[in-house]
Amino acid sequence: MHRQPFIPARNSRHRIAALSLYRALLRSTRKIDVPKDAQRPARDAMTRAVRKAFVRNRAYTSYRLVYASMVAGYKFLSLLSTAQKPGCPEHTQLIEHLRRRGDLNPSHSKPKDTVRRPREPFLKNVAGHDDGHPVYKPTYIPHSFRYRIPSVSATADGQPFLRLKKPQPRALSKMIGVKGRIFISKIRKLVEIDGEPRWNAAQEDQWDELMAKQMKAERVRGESERSGVNGGGQKVSESSFSWSVQLTRLWWEWQVERMWRDWTARGEALHQVVEEQKTQLRRKDAVDSETLQKRSLKAGSMPSSRNLDTPPNVDVYPARPYPLTASIPAVLAKQTGRQQMGGTGKSVDPFTEPAWNALVRAQSNRLLKWAGKGAASKE
Repeated sequence: MHRQPFIPARNSRHRIAALSLYRALLRSTRKIDVPKDAQRPARDAMTRAVRKAFVRNRAYTSYRLVYASMVAGYKFLSLLSTAQKPGCPEHTQLIEHLRRRGDLNPSHSKPKDTVRRPREPFLKNVAGHDDGHPVYKPTYIPHSFRYRIPSVSATADGQPFLRLKKPQPRALSKMIGVKGRIFISKIRKLVEIDGEPRWNAAQEDQWDELMAKQMKAERVRGESERSGVNGGGQKVSESSFSWSVQLTRLWWEWQVERMWRDWTARGEALHQVVEEQKTQLRRKDAVDSETLQKRSLKAGSMPSSRNLDTPPNVDVYPARPYPLTASIPAVLAKQTGRQQMGGTGKSVDPFTEPAWNALVRAQSNRLLKWAGKGAASKE
């Protein structure tokens, strides 16, 4: 019958002896006299040496190696116990050893690392959304463009990005996915407005209309407030639930259009950057044509002149690209003129931005038309 291997961790007597030796060594290191300006680093160095030795030897299963490790531990315990007396040979030997290792250097506080400023985004908006036309400009040109000019690509939703390499960086894929999910969520909210919320609003308006007729028949006071204009300066039709639903629909339409407009501006900026890099490459090819012919380039490392001169197979749609944004400036100018003349124009909601108020005024006819259709379709 073969003898089972010796596992020190499962032997209670060996485990108690090893832990006792380990604790005795740690206590002995704290009692050694070291210079005051290097007490902490020196004692930390001795503590790390003891722990490192025990961690290194804990995998031993041979009686010979375990016995040799325990003997070495007891020898070091006697050495540290004797070195507690300043001036003895053991103390001098230990201090010299720590000095050679550099553990007795005075502890200086390490200077704090300067906070690194985050790098500017590749594209920066140099024009705000007030005029309805964001304009992006690159803040820097990556060094990788010297070796390989990327191509402008787009997702299925129309989000533009630069195809730098294959496979593309994980951070770029994550960013594209996050923005794509935001765009899809806005589209879903826009589509959901025509479902249950629109039907519920029509039912609520029908109930309010029945109550108004009953109050009028019974000549209840307060009915005059529901006719004409209410206290907020809005028409009665603009106080209905269907009007609120159409405002919600208009809001999400505007958000989708603003996001699409932003993507279009980014795509134009990326296309311009790529075209500029291609133009510089053409000039370099014209100047150094002989040198480039002799240089052995890997296939695909540089775009060929044929690819650079090929025009994109695209066309421009003749309709207005942003109908909601195009309807804001005229109404906004009228509202600004009234405010400058001291007049009080009608306000849809005093807690919203002027551009939103102007958009609601510009699209009020369409909203009222759709609100009426929603109410008529549920009768």
